[in-house]
Amino acid sequence: MTTVEAHKKAPPETAESINLRSKIVISFWAVILLLGLPTWLKTTQIYRASLPLQDMLALSEGEARPLLICTKPTPIVPVQVWLDLPGVLCPDAQTIVQETQVEIESLHRSLPLRPWLRLVHNKEDRGPKCGPSTEELREESPDLEVRLGGSGEPYSFDILPGNTKAYFRYAPSQRATLPKSLAASVSDIFSSEIIAHLLNINSLVSNHAYQDALPRYSADAVHEVELQMGRAAKISPQYHATFSLFSAGGSPSSWDIQKALDKHIQPLVYALRKTARIALGTQVQLFSSYSPSIQPKKIDGAEGHFLEQKDLTSFVNAAEWPLSPSVGDGPTLNFIAYVPSKADVPLGVMDSPGGAWLVPQWGGISILNLDVITDHEFGSTELPSQVPEEKLASMFETFSTQFLALLGVPTLTYDGPVAERLLPLAFRLQAHQRISALHLHLKAASSLASLARLAKHLHTIPIPKHVSQLVDNTMSNLTASDAAMLEGNWDAAIEHASLAYTDSEKAFFDKSMVGQVYFPDEHKVAVYLPFLGPIAVPLVVSLLREIKRFLEIIRARKKRSP
Repeated sequence: MTTVEAHKKAPPETAESINLRSKIVISFWAVILLLGLPTWLKTTQIYRASLPLQDMLALSEGEARPLLICTKPTPIVPVQVWLDLPGVLCPDAQTIVQETQVEIESLHRSLPLRPWLRLVHNKEDRGPKCGPSTEELREESPDLEVRLGGSGEPYSFDILPGNTKAYFRYAPSQRATLPKSLAASVSDIFSSEIIAHLLNINSLVSNHAYQDALPRYSADAVHEVELQMGRAAKISPQYHATFSLFSAGGSPSSWDIQKALDKHIQPLVYALRKTARIALGTQVQLFSSYSPSIQPKKIDGAEGHFLEQKDLTSFVNAAEWPLSPSVGDGPTLNFIAYVPSKADVPLGVMDSPGGAWLVPQWGGISILNLDVITDHEFGSTELPSQVPEEKLASMFETFSTQFLALLGVPTLTYDGPVAERLLPLAFRLQAHQRISALHLHLKAASSLASLARLAKHLHTIPIPKHVSQLVDNTMSNLTASDAAMLEGNWDAAIEHASLAYTDSEKAFFDKSMVGQVYFPDEHKVAVYLPFLGPIAVPLVVSLLREIKRFLEIIRARKKRSP
């Protein structure tokens, strides 16, 4: 074969084959553009329901309602204070109320909580009856009742144990300074609650009117409230509390838990029923010793064994103890009664005579030392098989205190006549309801704002219709919660705030949206390229050849034309 023959060209294509090839290429591209591309766009289209993004973003920035942090110069968390002045003439009583209200507004001008005074009277009192009677207004449930308890010098203000009623005394010579003194006393009662509100607002709202409010309070007071909030579990509309009896040996195998719960825990659950739903559970586990890394020590001159303070953090044997970290939608609080083995009895804690301690945000632990029973017939010793109610009384008093601390019920104090005193539980529970309502309200608004930012920055995530409905429900409940707060109706406020919080969490963590957050566009390229690359190359090359041939034909026609 010669070189000329080796480079012999292929025979030229006929006009018919060229036209056929052009029709094939055009047909392929017509199917791709007219059928394939629309079908692909339709089947891969991401449904994004309409959301009120601007309104959602404004919630966490304190710029729009529904929210307490709103366009007003200062938001208002109102509390009702009834003022009863028996024996005082009505014009003078009204003047005292007005002057005291002015003093209160001066003290609370840049604070979120505002006490509102209302002049009332008791039907049983003799003398002038100023304002409506307390019996007529009983359904309004005031947050604090203040009553004049007679004359006395110097001025004194004290709260009755077990309720939200306070009495004050003053001498006639102190009439000019009475409004200022009374306003200071009322403000002092709510000071710790105000600090809690400010801490919540600072953490959940980016733009508000209270940036410089905390420095008004002492560093010790703010630190104490921060510690209380740090010990508490996450504020939630519902909780699950589990009470467990762990025995290091085979006994005791039962305990009189129901009576202990009915006496110490159920009253608290009932008192908190309008603030949160709390479910109770119990369990008994045998042969459940503490963590093997702990070695109790003996102390000279003391009976039994003792745990060191450093051992308390690792006392829970998480590998063997059946403690569920979460039961249901809300946080789980664990309360453990640990019965040590016969060899360790009595087991105590160094520098802690009670043998109980609190694990922040998790639960409480108490060591239950039982008396060893001696069997004189066989000469053996053993622990009782059942723990009676009287043995549980002291431990459950501790559990009830820990229970309130973990739920976030604040430990509020005020300046009493002689020294600082603890506010009654009834007042603390009311304060907890207000703090919880505002926190859930702000948390729901913050979740909506986060969802709005996510939807604006990630255009590839779907927004299902049910998420849009959850957002609408949240906005509606926030509006209702805001209105109820401004009216001082805290039962309705926390009910709507809880619904808003639940719906906002469901919307933000919807499973159809969360998965797309971690699937960026680069992943799509990695999926499509191996599939479309081998098909696209010959189609694109063929299209370019046809375009080139078409341009050559046009240029040839132009040359032949005169």
